[in-house]
Amino acid sequence: MGYNKLCLLLLLSSYTLAQERNDNNEQTSVCLLASRFKAYKKYVYQYTTESQNGVMGTANLRNGPKVSCQVEIEVPQTCKFVLHTRDCILSEVSVIDPQGQPVYGQAAGSEAFQAAMEKNPLKFTMEEVTSVQLYPSTDEPVNILNIKRGIISALMVPVMEQNRLMSTVHGQCLTDYAVNAVQDIDTDVTLSRDLTQCDQFSNRELANSPLALLQKLHSPMSKVITSNQQCNYQFDNKGKHITTAMCTEKHIYLPFSHEDKGISAVVTQDISFQSIKRISNRVFDVNPSKSKQLHFEDPDDKAPVQTKDAVLRTLQDLAALAATDQGQQRTSIFYKLVSSLRVLRNETLSKTVTEMLDISGWLTWQALLQCGTPECTSAILQIIRTIDGVSLEVDALVYGLSLQANPDATRVRDMLSMAQYKQSKAIMYALAKTVKK
Repeated sequence: MGYNKLCLLLLLSSYTLAQERNDNNEQTSVCLLASRFKAYKKYVYQYTTESQNGVMGTANLRNGPKVSCQVEIEVPQTCKFVLHTRDCILSEVSVIDPQGQPVYGQAAGSEAFQAAMEKNPLKFTMEEVTSVQLYPSTDEPVNILNIKRGIISALMVPVMEQNRLMSTVHGQCLTDYAVNAVQDIDTDVTLSRDLTQCDQFSNRELANSPLALLQKLHSPMSKVITSNQQCNYQFDNKGKHITTAMCTEKHIYLPFSHEDKGISAVVTQDISFQSIKRISNRVFDVNPSKSKQLHFEDPDDKAPVQTKDAVLRTLQDLAALAATDQGQQRTSIFYKLVSSLRVLRNETLSKTVTEMLDISGWLTWQALLQCGTPECTSAILQIIRTIDGVSLEVDALVYGLSLQANPDATRVRDMLSMAQYKQSKAIMYALAKTVKK
């Protein structure tokens, strides 16, 4: 009996040791990518990012914002992080000095920006270099979260080249990993990316006039932009953490460019190491159902107070110009009309468009076609459904809308409603094409 108990004890002990060894090996293989930041420590960095927009090859005129923050990365558990951003300063270009360099001054609203950046810590996890999950506070504004995404994206660098796909603010990106210097570890590394190949970069688009709707029939705006990024990192040979980093992201608008000269935006990120401190915090509580991805989100650009009054008043002013000699005001008023349409949600715009048609059907069509938002597309289909009879023009327009890239659930519902109104071959094919895409 004693012999059996001894065998059982040895068997259980062997299993336990083997299981622990497997768990440790698995954890090491997964978390090796995040070992830049060791558990139970806090890493402090100075972070600066700026964007300079201008026309390359012409006068040294540049403008754009600049953000500087103290960044803290706490690691309460292995591969689990808490980001704090403190003492943030928002500035903008005030003048260009005689050497052609921008001189920055504090921007309006910098204090409010600092408070917003400091208000909420951002928790995130990194299982692999392609799996980064964020757990933001429910009241975190999207624009503030996007800035914090940029900081995380710049700091999350693997210890060695294991996977050319990496998570960034532009989605999953193919990344070239070049080693420039080696001691016990790679101490000087350069990462290079063609951002147009990232899976979330091409989905970003702009709703802009003229004829924003027709622009979307071809490809997103990113297809006419060449974009690349290069990041150089220096690492501490013993601690493996980042000591300095410099990322440069260049975007050139192709239609007005030649030989890398033209309309461009250059975004830079500078990171410098300050200190490491031990922490006693071991708590990392998150709600997995509230997780978000690392890639950028489009901020909600809709008006907080939804009203049709501004649209109708502007449309009335525009229609009244036909009877006056103030035609030079038409452009600015029409731009105001289109801008006021873009901030309306579906429930408000659907009620507004009927009254717009009563004022001027022709101006309503012009404004909706140049609006370019999903809500304006829904309004166009709403108007079509009120047209009596059948026509090839309706079929052609609905089919054209089905060619737009990246349809969402709203557009599918719009096409379903259109198919209920009219079951022509063109419209049914448009519905099928939208669902398939």
